[in-house]
Amino acid sequence: MAQVNLTMKALAVVTVTVLLQLVGAAFLKQASLDTRLALWIPAAFIVAAFGVQGLRFVLWGYAHKRWPLSVTYPMTAIFFPMLIALAAAYGEPVTTQQWLGGFCITAGVAWLTFQGQED
Repeated sequence: MAQVNLTMKALAVVTVTVLLQLVGAAFLKQASLDTRLALWIPAAFIVAAFGVQGLRFVLWGYAHKRWPLSVTYPMTAIFFPMLIALAAAYGEPVTTQQWLGGFCITAGVAWLTFQGQED
């Protein structure tokens, strides 16, 4: 039971790093959309993206210091459905196959991650 709690804590930290990655991507996407406005607006989005990625870097350092890479890195598979959702939020076409594929990758990695703890 303690191992599951440890894994859930790791999952929470990894989820935050993935969310920060998506926020950084959204800032860069927004910077590319606002090119017709004053130059400082896209520049502000780019600077914000760098700041978010810096915070993400520090948080990843914390995660890798606290938990093994074999635990934390597979958990980043939650990135795939979240990225598909971000693309959909920006109005990009997203197919059912893309949704299913993202969830299958995430479910498979989650199964392997939690399955390894039962041994």
